[in-house]
Amino acid sequence: MRNLLIVLLIFVVNLIHGQQVGLVLSGGGAKGLAHIGVIKALEENGIPIDYITGSSIGSVIGALYSCGYTPDQMIEVFESEEFYFWSKGIIPDKYKYYYKKQDDNAAMFTFSFDFKDGLPQTRFPSYLIPTHPMDIAFMQIFSPSIAKANYNFDSLMIPFRSIAADIYKKKPVIFKSGDLGSAVRASMTFPFFFRPILVDSIPLFDGGIFNNFPWDIMLDEFSPDFLIGSNVSQNSPPPGELGILLQLENMIVTKTDFDIPDTLGVTINTRVGSISLLDFSDVRAIADYGYQMTIEKIDTIKSLVSRRINFWELCQKRRNFVYDQPDLRFSSITVDGLNEAKIKYIQNTIKKKDRITEYYDFERRYFELVADSHLDRIYPKALFNSKESAYDLSLSASLKPRLNIHLGGNISSSSLNQGYFGVDYRLLQRLATTFSANSYFGRFYSSASVNVRQDYNFFMPLYLQFGAYFNRYDYYGGYTEPFFEDYKPPYLINKDRFLDARLGFPVRFNSQIRFSYKGGIKENEYYQVDNFKRDDFPDKTYFNFHNLGLEFVRNTQNFKMFPTRGRYQKLSVNLVSGIETHKPGSTSQTFFDGQNNHKWYVAKFLTHSYLPILKRKISLGFYLDVTYSNQPFFINYSSSILNSPNFKPTPNSKTLFHPNFYAHKYVGFGIMPVFEFSSDFSLRTEAFIFQPLNSILKHEEEFTAYYSQDLPKYSYMASSSLVYQTPIGPISLSVNYYPKDNNPFSIIFNFGYILFNRSGLDY
Repeated sequence: MRNLLIVLLIFVVNLIHGQQVGLVLSGGGAKGLAHIGVIKALEENGIPIDYITGSSIGSVIGALYSCGYTPDQMIEVFESEEFYFWSKGIIPDKYKYYYKKQDDNAAMFTFSFDFKDGLPQTRFPSYLIPTHPMDIAFMQIFSPSIAKANYNFDSLMIPFRSIAADIYKKKPVIFKSGDLGSAVRASMTFPFFFRPILVDSIPLFDGGIFNNFPWDIMLDEFSPDFLIGSNVSQNSPPPGELGILLQLENMIVTKTDFDIPDTLGVTINTRVGSISLLDFSDVRAIADYGYQMTIEKIDTIKSLVSRRINFWELCQKRRNFVYDQPDLRFSSITVDGLNEAKIKYIQNTIKKKDRITEYYDFERRYFELVADSHLDRIYPKALFNSKESAYDLSLSASLKPRLNIHLGGNISSSSLNQGYFGVDYRLLQRLATTFSANSYFGRFYSSASVNVRQDYNFFMPLYLQFGAYFNRYDYYGGYTEPFFEDYKPPYLINKDRFLDARLGFPVRFNSQIRFSYKGGIKENEYYQVDNFKRDDFPDKTYFNFHNLGLEFVRNTQNFKMFPTRGRYQKLSVNLVSGIETHKPGSTSQTFFDGQNNHKWYVAKFLTHSYLPILKRKISLGFYLDVTYSNQPFFINYSSSILNSPNFKPTPNSKTLFHPNFYAHKYVGFGIMPVFEFSSDFSLRTEAFIFQPLNSILKHEEEFTAYYSQDLPKYSYMASSSLVYQTPIGPISLSVNYYPKDNNPFSIIFNFGYILFNRSGLDY
């Protein structure tokens, strides 16, 4: 009897010390950062973690931990600027491939059409956030670890299961082997926010749709002795009559059982509060909350889990797994999903010369492909090739729709209401060709253009672009007084019609050099006096011009209007020649036509940059425009001013005519503090000083132009704007100040873009 008790005691002791613990991590968006605190508390108290299952954000954190990341390292990942870029779909400045960028326009909505059997079929956007940065990041993070585990999730540092959702078959998908990056990427693909990935030709979505707390899968897959669940989520409340988002959530997401039975384990419910799905701004606070919730239950957990793992044992386990993971470098790169000619175009972009391609070199080429307007998706997967001691990289590629129609413009409290219509058609074979046309229509500005651009992937890539433009600016038809006050303004209309040819090639990654030729005619209609009558007719100046240009341009700014990050730089030289013809109006001092030949050059350096002062909270912008020209005077003062270089640094200033900001030689400087309430919502204040070397003055008797003798007094302008960058365009409320105006202050509301086509004499 005594021997039997000893045997039973030994059996019980072995059973207790062999106790296996499974950790279950729920979905819940940014709230899931609390899982990191849970893991940290368990580690510090020696509680073993033998298996992990996770959905959505739980899959991301579970995979990181299973790959050997410590809690502190995971916090560093989520606090990093790189992760911020992944979650927002932002391409890092160093990889913004400006060479591929088309001219900015006022498009707000795009309707895309594929062609099947010769008939167009509409393709509607299905996600909000671009996933290219996330796709390559997950490959980079998880490929070495899963290669070390020989693509078996049971051989990771912690055996792991990732849960995704097959919405066609309406069932969860359990990943237990294969590409870990794809498994995690599928599990956190929240519908409408991120683009799904294809696994075996099936689009997969967020695991939380069918199982947001996979403790049952933990039991089925691993059969642990004890479960610890970390839950930050809950089932959706019943939808109201008008709550469309909640209605959709109830239709899509299956109810989840968040209660682990007491006989099986413990659930740590961390109710973080009202944090939005992608609000990763306070990583440590959320993780600390999960830590505190775990500490409150740690005595209960210790009483139920007798087995312990000491810190040094855990460190050794982590070190053994992380050590000797194969570096991410590629022995082969293949492309699938396209025909041979299109694959050749991609291969020419990648330009793999050596037998081995290092990751950093591929990353640069990857974002070059992402910037291509013809390519829709380049999804990377890496498979380790032990014979080559490197990875075989496969790129799953697809094309953007051929036909795209763009609508947009600007809605304003002033008369700067603007409409925009654009269309482009893309062809991709061994060369990439884009045909485009657009039209602006409004009271202040109207324009039309047609363009064709062809990209060549030679040893050094380059493009050729040819276009035709027509622009018309009615400066005083676009006055900024609100609510269309009825008064008779001055009169000034600028028109230009020209042909444009450009040759461009990249310099570094976010810069390009462009050679350009523009030839056409510029027409100015104006009165040389303010007190004209209704039956008077204006002076007209025609300038038949040729404009040869060479410019270096760099651009990494985050928004095409009201940027808060990045830098725009331009260094340009233009050679202009042409014939001026003057047709006098009824108020002119002359009564005969005049004609002059003109030649001049313009050299310009412009920089517009933002420096972060407080991470994603405050930035300080600087604006510098140095322009030098030997441009001669035209026949009269008005035409001389109208054809001179000008300083217009703000969207509002581009819609106004201020003679005191025109000069042949000048320096313009501005400072722009920006306070960011979020990545999309900011308050900016801008102040600019304009200092000409000589002012262009007017002889009151002859109406001709002459230079001031002394250095003139500077002019200045200022504005303050509250800006919200919506997914379709900026909403702004601006206070503008021009001290030399009759009404120096204006308050303007705008929704949309104040942007224009190229003009014939822009520098």
